[in-house]
Amino acid sequence: MKKIIIILLIAAIACVGFITARRLFNEAGEILSGTRFNWYESKTRSEIENGNKFAQERLSKKYHVFMNGIFVDIGYDWDGVVYVPIRSISYSLNWTVNWLPDLGVIQLIKGNQEAYVDIVNFFGKGYVPLDRLEDLLGLEEVLLHGGNIEIQVGGNTHRSLDLRKLDRFSFYINGMKMTDNAVGYQGEKYVPGDIFALSFGRVFRYDAIEGHFYIDDNKIDTVLVDGQAYSTLEQLNEVVDTEGTDFEFREFAPDTTHLLPVIDKGPEKKVVALTFDDYLGDKIYPLLDVLDGYGVKGTFFVIGNSIESNADVLEELIKRGHQAANHTWDHYNNHTLTDDEIRAQLISTRLFIKKYGSQDAPFFRPPGGYYNDNMVRIAQDVGLQTVLWSLNSTDADTNNNARRVKNMVTQWVHPGAIITMHTGRDTTIEALPGIIENLRDRGYRFVTISEMVKLRGDE
Repeated sequence: MKKIIIILLIAAIACVGFITARRLFNEAGEILSGTRFNWYESKTRSEIENGNKFAQERLSKKYHVFMNGIFVDIGYDWDGVVYVPIRSISYSLNWTVNWLPDLGVIQLIKGNQEAYVDIVNFFGKGYVPLDRLEDLLGLEEVLLHGGNIEIQVGGNTHRSLDLRKLDRFSFYINGMKMTDNAVGYQGEKYVPGDIFALSFGRVFRYDAIEGHFYIDDNKIDTVLVDGQAYSTLEQLNEVVDTEGTDFEFREFAPDTTHLLPVIDKGPEKKVVALTFDDYLGDKIYPLLDVLDGYGVKGTFFVIGNSIESNADVLEELIKRGHQAANHTWDHYNNHTLTDDEIRAQLISTRLFIKKYGSQDAPFFRPPGGYYNDNMVRIAQDVGLQTVLWSLNSTDADTNNNARRVKNMVTQWVHPGAIITMHTGRDTTIEALPGIIENLRDRGYRFVTISEMVKLRGDE
C-alpha cells in the first residue's frame, strides 16, 4: 500500500513538474519571441514588399492586346520574349481551354483540332510566347507597335469612340464603385459590358470570328469605346440577373478620400486572429469542427468563384459565427489586372457572399499579398479595408507537415498577431488543435479581424 502511495506521489510531483516546466518554457518562448519579433516583423513585411517589387518590375514592359480593334488582355515582355495570356485570346477564337494539372499543360480543343501547350504560370494566369500562340491558333496577322499587340482575324475590324470626347461618369452597384469610365452617348448612359458581367460573376466573351459580344451565351448590343464593348443598363439587365440591385451614375470626379491604413497587425495585447484564405469546399467542415471544438472564431478570406457551388458551406461557416471576407473572384495577382477588373473581382465576391451567406466582413486580402496604394483605394471604393498578416504559418508549402506548421506559429506568435493559414489542406486541420492549445496556455485570446480592428481603435 505504501509503495502505491509513493508511486502516486512521485507521479503527482512529476506531473506538477511537467506543467511548471511547460509554463516556464512558454514564458521563455514569449520573452524570446518578444525580443526577436522586431526581426521577424521586418522579415515578414520585407517578403511582402519584395514580392510586390518583383511583380511590378516583372510586369513593367506591358502590351495591350487587341483583336480586330477590341481590347482582350495584357501581355508582357519577359527577358526579350513577348508572352500573352492563352485563355482570353483562345476563347475569343472559340477554342476550348482546359488545364490538365496532372500533366502541367493547357489543352486546346476546337472541333477535331487539339493541341497541348506548356505555359508559364505567372500569378494565376497561364502565359505562352506570342509566336508560339500564332502557330497554334493560326493567327492571320499580328503586329507589335508602341505598347500594343494587334491581332487581325476573320476580317472584322472595329472602330471605337474616343473616351476623352464623351461625357464621363462614375457608376456604382449597391454603393460600390464599379468604374469611373461610364459614358454618355446620344442621350444614353453606357457601362463597360465585361466589367459589369464580372461584377455579377458572369462570363463575358468577344467572338472575334463572328464579331459579336456575349455574356454567358447571350449576345449583347454594344457601342465600342476605346476598344471596349459598352452597353446600356437596360440591355445588360436583360441578360444578367441583377436581382433588384441598386445602380447609380454620378458625375466623375477624382478620388481624394483619405487612404485607410493597411491592417497587418493588431494591438500590443495578447490577442491573435486566425485567418484562412482560398476556396470554399468540403474540407471547410472539419476545419470548422476544430475551431468550434475550442470555441474559436476565424476569419475566412473567400475566393468568389467557389461560392455558388459551395453555398451550403458558406452558409454553415457564417451560421457558426465565423467571418467571410474577400479574397477576389479569381485569385489573380491584382498587378496583372486593370483598375476596373480589380473592382469587379471585389464586387462580385461581395455580392455572392451576401447572396449565399447573408453578410460579409468588410475586409479584403490581396492574393499573395500583392498590392499597392492604388489597390487599397480601389478596395475602399468597394467598401473594403485591406488586410495582410504578421505571421505566416507556411501551410501553403506542401513540403511542410503539421508539426512544422504548428512550430512556426507557436515560435513566432506575438501580441496582435494576424496569422495566415489556408483552406483545403489536411496539414492545417492537423496542426490547428496544437496551435490553439499552445497559444491558450500562454494567455492568448482568439479574435476575428473585426474584433482586432476594434481593439486597434481602442488603443
